[in-house]
Amino acid sequence: MDCHGVHSVEGPSDSPFHLFSPQICAKCHSDPELMGRYGISTDVFDTYVADFHGTTVALFEEIAPDQQTNKPVCIDCHGVHDMRPVDDPESRVIKANLLKTCQRCHPDATTNFPSSWLGHYRPNPEQAPAVYFVDLFYKILIPAVLGAMVVFSLTDLRRRISDRIKERRHA
Repeated sequence: MDCHGVHSVEGPSDSPFHLFSPQICAKCHSDPELMGRYGISTDVFDTYVADFHGTTVALFEEIAPDQQTNKPVCIDCHGVHDMRPVDDPESRVIKANLLKTCQRCHPDATTNFPSSWLGHYRPNPEQAPAVYFVDLFYKILIPAVLGAMVVFSLTDLRRRISDRIKERRHA
């Protein structure tokens, strides 16, 4: 019932189920008590939405709601009724099988391809130092640049107003 509904049973091949499967999965995966029992992070939905695939699906939902998407959602990588723990040798998302899973949508993917994905983890200095520090750099740089632009604009505006006042006094 949690996945398919009660009276309007839909399967993974149905457009609404496929498109909205991230929200369906998030119902359980964002529950700290339930995920705590299995040692699973509750960040999975947020990290999915923050990554390229999730952002694309979220934009697609806004632009064309209730229409089939060709962007990957949870079930495309993890499966439907054949989901397995991440440490199970048969899991689609275990490191050894991840390239094959990626190649379903990215047929030209090479051995390094899955390594470019952070998984459902937030970047940190231990697991992804380059991504973490670039992200930190931009979190500092962008507000600093925008703040400097605001200060510059305000001081320029003040100078222009001051110059006009001086011109009127001399005229």
